[in-house]
Amino acid sequence: MFFHSWGEVLRIAVIAAMLFVVVVAVLRFAGQQALAQMSGYDVIVTVTLGSIVASVILTPSLTLADALAAVLTLIALQRLTRWLQSRWLPAHHAVREAPRVVLWDGQLLEDRLRDVKVSGDEVRAAVRKSGFGSLNEVLAVVLENDGQWSVVPKREGSSDESAFFGLPIPGRANGRSDTRGEQLNIAPPHRLP
Repeated sequence: MFFHSWGEVLRIAVIAAMLFVVVVAVLRFAGQQALAQMSGYDVIVTVTLGSIVASVILTPSLTLADALAAVLTLIALQRLTRWLQSRWLPAHHAVREAPRVVLWDGQLLEDRLRDVKVSGDEVRAAVRKSGFGSLNEVLAVVLENDGQWSVVPKREGSSDESAFFGLPIPGRANGRSDTRGEQLNIAPPHRLP
């Protein structure tokens, strides 16, 4: 069928407009983090939110109240999950993929490339996009948990690697990682007041 009734078309238009306003308001409340640099977790929440909205718009038996209940529940769960992640490291690791060092001190880490299913060509492309002509100019390339590449240049005379805290660094048996690149359980660096 191509057409049921103008009443049904009007119902869909009104519900869609109302849900649009509700979703914009809820995302405004949820904050910029709900949309910026989305991780796999954030993509799942976004797709689920879109599915709820679409279902309510196109299913006559579902009401606007049903949509509000579902959207608000989803956003509340997302906020709770973010709160738990910020206060409890196991919750953070359960929800988000850990960043992966795939190049260290100019050397591609082939075993880690295989683990994250990326090629050396992808790492070289990230290095080039960051303005470097040689891997030897780069201290580290990290595949972040949002899928972005961080390319950190070598700095002469700098031994501060505090940005890599918690990441497995190859060949470090003295506090950051063992010789296989496995993360060791160490205390975080001291913070200045």
